[in-house]
Amino acid sequence: MRKNFRIILYSFYSILCLILCVILFLFIFYSVLERKQNNQKKKLEANSNVITNSGKTSTPPNEGKVLNLIPVPQKVQFTNGCYTFPSTLVYYIADSAKATVAEYLTMLSGINAIFSTSGRRFLFRLNSKLPAQGYKLDIQHGKIIVDYGDNQGLYYAIVTLKVLKQNYNGKIPCGVMEDFPDLAIRGLMLDISRDKVPKLQTLLDIVQIMADLKYNHLELYIEGFSFAYPSFKDFWSKSETPITGEEIKILDAFCKAHFIDLVPNQNTFGHMMAWIATKEYGDLAECPDGYKVMGLMNMKGTLDPNDPRSIELISKMSDDLLPNFTSSSYNVNLDEPLELGQGKSKKLVKELGEVEVYLQYMLKVHKMVTERNKKMMVWGDIVMKHPELLSRIPKDITILDWGYESSYPFERHSRTLQSSGLNYLVCPGTNSWASIAGRTNNMLQTIASAALNGAKYGAKGILITDWGDLGNWQYLPVSFAGYTAGASLGWNSSRTSDIPLSEFLNSYIFRDNNSVMGNLVLDLGRYSSFEEIPVVNMTTTFMSFQIGLRDRLVIDAIYSVMNKSVFKVMDDIAPEMSDYYKNKHKNRHPFDYDGLYHFLEVKESTLADVKLKTKDSLIVKDEYRNAIRLIKAGVTLQHYIENRNHLSIAQEKSNLISIRKSCLKYLDENQRLWNLRNKPGGYDRSIASIKTLIKQIDDRLTILDKSFFGRAVYRFLEKMETAGLVLILKAA
Repeated sequence: MRKNFRIILYSFYSILCLILCVILFLFIFYSVLERKQNNQKKKLEANSNVITNSGKTSTPPNEGKVLNLIPVPQKVQFTNGCYTFPSTLVYYIADSAKATVAEYLTMLSGINAIFSTSGRRFLFRLNSKLPAQGYKLDIQHGKIIVDYGDNQGLYYAIVTLKVLKQNYNGKIPCGVMEDFPDLAIRGLMLDISRDKVPKLQTLLDIVQIMADLKYNHLELYIEGFSFAYPSFKDFWSKSETPITGEEIKILDAFCKAHFIDLVPNQNTFGHMMAWIATKEYGDLAECPDGYKVMGLMNMKGTLDPNDPRSIELISKMSDDLLPNFTSSSYNVNLDEPLELGQGKSKKLVKELGEVEVYLQYMLKVHKMVTERNKKMMVWGDIVMKHPELLSRIPKDITILDWGYESSYPFERHSRTLQSSGLNYLVCPGTNSWASIAGRTNNMLQTIASAALNGAKYGAKGILITDWGDLGNWQYLPVSFAGYTAGASLGWNSSRTSDIPLSEFLNSYIFRDNNSVMGNLVLDLGRYSSFEEIPVVNMTTTFMSFQIGLRDRLVIDAIYSVMNKSVFKVMDDIAPEMSDYYKNKHKNRHPFDYDGLYHFLEVKESTLADVKLKTKDSLIVKDEYRNAIRLIKAGVTLQHYIENRNHLSIAQEKSNLISIRKSCLKYLDENQRLWNLRNKPGGYDRSIASIKTLIKQIDDRLTILDKSFFGRAVYRFLEKMETAGLVLILKAA
């Protein structure tokens, strides 16, 4: 008995000693991390280039005479004088397009158009020598001659006159304009699957803007249950408000009337989380128990490529979706199958290789698509990682080469894709997602690189992507700068230096009588220049709401893991991007909190000077006001996290209460604004991280009300937890 007691006692002491050693190790480890962080902060401050931005526009004025028109025309030769639109426009056309011209002229608001054989002062002429979609305008004092090569060119000619009439108040400069697109397809892809499903009227309004910008291709990205699948009604009817087949048919007809091809888009391999989460299809997951992506997320989103039921599922989904579209194309995505080879297909991938397993699945999907008389489109992330695959891909498949950073190697990829003989589109983005207000400079540079190299190396077109990652927080107008720049560069890829972007945003997109909104929109999209840590595809202010109220050491570790994982992917596909971001990270500056807060204050005050004349003008101003409110809250949150150990109890409470108050005001206004443009389903998912942050603040305020001893114990335990989390993240 005594011997057993001694064994138990020794075991207890051993366990106690082990626990004390672990605690001592974690305490020392935390202290070392904290010291390193302080040294890094001092180093950044010592080497910092001070940011100076008074909030004034950083968009340089255009040099010389530039026509206020986007897309920028290929050729413009100005002459003296102006053409003033009459209230009654008498026109003449000699060919069979008389009825078509009459229909298109209704776009010129406030004008009564009358056909007459004597209407030679507004003359339309068919010219078969003009390029496809091309037109020529000879604008004289009191006379306009319109030459066109096809109906689409005719439409774009009148769209051009419509836009010029608005931008010049009915009195447009005289000159000769010869115009045609560099890229045959100029498309926009709108993510309607990350929580936010736009109302039909919102989509129709977007299409009208697209038509005026001469886009001719639209995709609505679908994953999960953002489409009302008739065969799977039980999956969405109780919790989601998806777009319906009838709404798509209405949208499709509206698109066709504006020469826009509405292309069905549905993910069919990766990004199948919502389907795999159901009881019926959970066993189709490549990794039924999940797979750690970037060491942070437990992912279950990729179908088992070798299970015939995977093809059966996407075939049934397609049979529900496709009848609502008249397009001959179908984007099946097939991107980011992150778990491929990590679960059920691990043995097969080991035997055949990831490329072969992916290709076999692609060919199965291709068979399904061609059986439905569609031409397949697919994202290019896997094939560009394995370019040897290109020679084995059926020639009727179009590759979509996506890249959302200015350092993305569009030139190298475009050369490779041109050599393959496959049709391809270059696919940059608006950079609106995961940013709140956009990332203007990166957006402009990336779109310019994509368009220039796409045109140079034979791309079929360009597809501007507008994603909604992590809640789809950007308000719709935040994306308009990207839509406008993408339209201009997709049409005329060489005109990158003198796009009248801010001027056009003022006069046409926002119709601001005070000419303020254009620069306000573009400048707000530059707020990330004040931040410290350069991250791919997002801003740290946005990410602060996703990470929440954590110790700065944990946040640094999270970014370290993210960058490590992203750099690894980049090294495989685009080492240029990896080098670019590693260099940016090495030469970063401290977060300029005061500078950014002042910048936001200036921009917020500038909103008072905006005088918009669009039908949604009040909504747009409120959306930007609320976006600024959220950015301010994010800046305050990051400043608090970095400095909280140096704050008094009263100061800490004041900071937390301020953040909480801003978040609550944001949420109240955000729900109202959301419901004006979007369906209600998905809203609670979208704002879940902000609600979590508010709860964390409430918990922290409760702790701050405790005694000195209670706070000290909590802080000690927090340090232990932080050290443990950092260790786990470093091991990921």
